Amino acid sequence: MYDDLPPPTAPTTVSRDEENEENEENGRDAKRARPSTAANEGASGDVDEKVRDDGAVAVQTPAVTTTTTTTNDALRRIAQHLLKPEKFVKASGVLRKLLLSDACGRSESKALFECLENAMSPPTRAFRRETRIDYEDLFEVVAAFAPLVFNVKQKRKVEVWQIYARRANALHTDDSFQFSKAVKAIQDVLEEMGPYVDATLPDEDVEIPPAPEGVSEEEAKEMAAAFERAARAEKAAEIEALNVENEKRVALVDAFEVAASLYGRKWSQTTIDLMSEFFHERRDKFSAECQERVVKIWDELRKKKLARKTGAGGGDNGMTSYERDAAHAARSNVSARGAVGSEGCKDGRGESAAKMLG
Repeated sequence: MYDDLPPPTAPTTVSRDEENEENEENGRDAKRARPSTAANEGASGDVDEKVRDDGAVAVQTPAVTTTTTTTNDALRRIAQHLLKPEKFVKASGVLRKLLLSDACGRSESKALFECLENAMSPPTRAFRRETRIDYEDLFEVVAAFAPLVFNVKQKRKVEVWQIYARRANALHTDDSFQFSKAVKAIQDVLEEMGPYVDATLPDEDVEIPPAPEGVSEEEAKEMAAAFERAARAEKAAEIEALNVENEKRVALVDAFEVAASLYGRKWSQTTIDLMSEFFHERRDKFSAECQERVVKIWDELRKKKLARKTGAGGGDNGMTSYERDAAHAARSNVSARGAVGSEGCKDGRGESAAKMLG
C-alpha cells in the first residue's frame, strides 16, 4: 500500500546541504541557493502549489521592505550633507537623481521634507553665488514632485522655499525678457496674498456646547473634552498656516531686496522702478517690520531714480534709453499737426498748418 508514495525527503535535504556547502566554498551566498533549490523542487513536482506560493511571498516581502528602508536611509544621509554648504552641490545632485528615479513616494515624504528643510536652513542660503543654479535645479524638480509626495502643510512650506530658490534667483539673468518675467512672477505672488494677519492670536477659552439630552455625566465630560481638543487643534493649525503665510511675505521682501541690489544694470532699472512702486503701494499686506524694509528699499531706489533723471554723476549716461527718449520728447516742440520735432521739418508743412489755424 506504500508503493505509490513519493520517495522520502531526506535525500532532498542532504542534497540541499551539499549544494549549500558547495556554494559557500565557491564564495556565493547560501541564502541565494535556497530559493533556487525551492524553485527546482517546485518544477519537479516535489512541492505542492500552496508551499510554492507561500515561499514566493516569503521571498518577495522582505525585498519591498528593504527597498523602502534603503530609500529612507539614503534620504537621511543626504539630509546630513545638505546641512553643510560646502557639500550642497554634490548632495543636491544625488537628491535630484533620486527624485527623478521615481524612488520617492508618500512613504518617503517625511525624509524628503527633512532634506529640503536642511537645505533651506536658513532660506537665504539659496542666494549664495556659488550654489544659486543648483538650488534652482533642485527646486525645479521638487516643484514637479511636491503635489504627489507632500501633504498640505508640507506644500505650504515648499512654496515659501520656492520663492528663494527659484523666483528670487531667476532675477540673476542677462536677458531682459527673463528678468521681467521673474519680476512679474514675484509680483503675482504678492498680488494673490490677502492683508497681513498677526499669527499671535489671543488664547481664548473654548466655548463648549451643552451635552445632548439622555447622556450620562461621564459621557458628557468625554464629549466636552473631545470638543475642546478638536477646537484647540484647529486653532493650532490656523496659527501654523498664518505663520507660513507671513514667512512667504518675508520671502517676497527678500526677493525685492535682491532685485534692488541689481539696480546697477541699466537695462533693468526701469523694471525695478516699477517693481518698487508695486511693492510700496501694497505695503499694507506686510507686517510692521516688513513694511519698514519695503519703505526703506523704495526710498533708496527713488533717490537713485531721481539722481538718474537729473543727470547727477554723469548726465544722461546714468539714464536708461527709455528715459532718455522720454526726456527728449518732453523737451521737443510739438507742431500744429501734433507731430513731435516739427522744428526739423524743411518742407514747410508745420508752418503752413500754423497759418491755416490762424
